[in-house]
Amino acid sequence: MDFIRQHKLTAFFIVLYIAAVVAGYFFYKELNEKAGAPTYGDRLVGIENVPITDEQKNALVEKLQSYGNVISVSEPHLSGKTYNIVVTVADVDNAANAKKLADEVTKSLDDKQNDFYDVQVFITKKYNCTLEASGVADEDGVFTGDVKVTFEREVASDKQVLGYGITNSKTKDYNAKNEYTINTDGEFVIYGYTKDKVGESTCSIKVVRKAAKNSGTESTINSTISKNFPIIGYKRKGSKTFVWTKDR
Repeated sequence: MDFIRQHKLTAFFIVLYIAAVVAGYFFYKELNEKAGAPTYGDRLVGIENVPITDEQKNALVEKLQSYGNVISVSEPHLSGKTYNIVVTVADVDNAANAKKLADEVTKSLDDKQNDFYDVQVFITKKYNCTLEASGVADEDGVFTGDVKVTFEREVASDKQVLGYGITNSKTKDYNAKNEYTINTDGEFVIYGYTKDKVGESTCSIKVVRKAAKNSGTESTINSTISKNFPIIGYKRKGSKTFVWTKDR
């Protein structure tokens, strides 16, 4: 006791050091326990009791691909407790019709699985028939030199595109041309035609060309089209209906 009384400051620092070591130990232990915890915490408890089998996934893909408006289907996959699948529909399809495909995902799961998993269906579309015109244009959008009209995306190498063509005629012409050049002045309407296993699509673009010297900058315009895809359907566990939104 005499030592402590004679060395109060030293004793105080010794006690403080011991307390800091003890506190540091418990903090370190807590930190490591949290670091080693699963990413989803206890949210996946019980998932082993309701597995989605490969047979179910394959059957779903096969069923969706049997629909006439479907171009392709991704392999279904899980992200935590959310069951995801991506479906690509044809250029001629509409959103109302495409949304019906989500019902097949729900049907592919049994009652326990539907009560356990959220489901997300991402429906996109290949816009095969979209044209773009590029060249030098003035501030009013009038091209002042040669104009090149092409498909917005490369359709020539796409195996799912069964026919395509660009022409200045309203008559469908699958001439396998993916470029049209305008080198004279005037107003022109250029047409694009594509078809896939589902049907045919037509697009058009209006181009105005008026030659001028040293006038304008490089410009690109696109054909008018209502791009209302992709759309996303989300169904919470236990629910029977999807809530739809646009990825825009």
